Amino acid sequence: MLLAATKGQRRVVARCCRRAREAGVRRGMPLSVARALFRPGAVRIEPYDPRGDALALRRLAAWAQRYSPTIAIDDPDSLLIDISGCERFFQGEDRLLALVEEGFRAIGLTARAAVAPTFAAAWSLARYAPTRRIIVPQSAQREALSPLPVRALRLSPEILQSLAEVGIERVEDLLALSRRSLASRFGEELLLRLDLALGQAIETIHPLRLPEPFRAERLFDGPTTQWEAIELTVRELARLLCHQLAARERGARRVEALFLRIDATPITIAARLSRPSRDERHLWSLLRPMLERVNLGFGIESVALMAPHTARLCHEQRDICMRDPGVQNETPHAGNPHAGDHVLGELLDTLANRLGPDRVSAAQLAESHIPERAFRLRTVLDPSPEPASPPTDAPRPTTLLVNPTPAEVMALTPDGPVMRLRWAGQDCDVLACIGPERIASEWWRGERGTRDYFRIQDQAGRWLWIYLERETGRWFVHGLWV
Repeated sequence: MLLAATKGQRRVVARCCRRAREAGVRRGMPLSVARALFRPGAVRIEPYDPRGDALALRRLAAWAQRYSPTIAIDDPDSLLIDISGCERFFQGEDRLLALVEEGFRAIGLTARAAVAPTFAAAWSLARYAPTRRIIVPQSAQREALSPLPVRALRLSPEILQSLAEVGIERVEDLLALSRRSLASRFGEELLLRLDLALGQAIETIHPLRLPEPFRAERLFDGPTTQWEAIELTVRELARLLCHQLAARERGARRVEALFLRIDATPITIAARLSRPSRDERHLWSLLRPMLERVNLGFGIESVALMAPHTARLCHEQRDICMRDPGVQNETPHAGNPHAGDHVLGELLDTLANRLGPDRVSAAQLAESHIPERAFRLRTVLDPSPEPASPPTDAPRPTTLLVNPTPAEVMALTPDGPVMRLRWAGQDCDVLACIGPERIASEWWRGERGTRDYFRIQDQAGRWLWIYLERETGRWFVHGLWV
């Protein structure tokens, strides 16, 4: 795997996998040179996306907080984890390190890990130690760093060049020299990097601070089985949750209610939303039918309402402040052009949560000129993808038949125009015929075939969309305008 980036007028290798490195690929190498190291088709090349990598690294840091609450991101490809005191909960550093490796392997990642008294030493050992996993105690820190190359200290290229000119290649060579001579010849940066690695200077990190979860909770004075009290509590928690969402410009995509019972396991009910929302009334309308089916047992001790999945929701005008008092049938949101989107979203949420998410679907544009492949169905509760451009500007029928139905056609010539149509047991004259529009099959799918589409109007005024299958000479009706 090679990740390619553009540098000036050239395409160069920005990142590569382990097998590519073993084949001789290096960062900054021209892509054409790197490709020549492999036989044709043996290497996969993708564009380098540093922003996507940074986002993935942040998500990985959030995931790794299961091992320690103090984690810092070290761009572009590493995490610094402070496990001070955490090893006790995992029965020692060795077992904690094994769990970290196992966790990364479970999500499809291969990692090099090191445990050391300082962040600088751990960074150096994780990258340049001969083994993929190493634990260094305080007393052996100097010995573990000595055989490493000097670049493990994260020195600037200028200092590395100066060290190479005098033959200093390893950390042990630096440790054998006096500090005064190192400072006079290579500057204070070299001494600082050495002190950070050996623990003789303080190194601070900037831990990742995740936002507080959206959660509202109420603890009762004692277990209750009164449904009215629980209903009022959930409605109040929905109001508090919506205030939290509004304060951070977010809307809920999933809402969960957790009920703790004194005699049984907790009960959780959840509602998914097709669009982000912080409308208290709408959230309550989704939770109430589910709440009626909750088994209260011998009493509910506490109720918590959470929004684990949210999305950005900007301010917008929902109502018109000045309304004409003389208009009796004026509907809410009448002056807002986006009001229909909110109403439609609430209807879809209600249907999907009552009927099942797989029973309410929406059409999504797909990149295909074949009419039956120009869209795909997705559940309305899935996040909306980026809007795609229509594959063509040509008119398309409002109703597309799932299976094109055969028809008999009389035409002036084999290629049209169409004069008469027999379809669905009826004969009709054609008043207007527009076409043909030729659509070829998708050859990359191994298909062969060409269709000539016509728009025709019959004597009843209907507009039909028919096509001629050129290979067989058969005609089909594929859609109609209604």
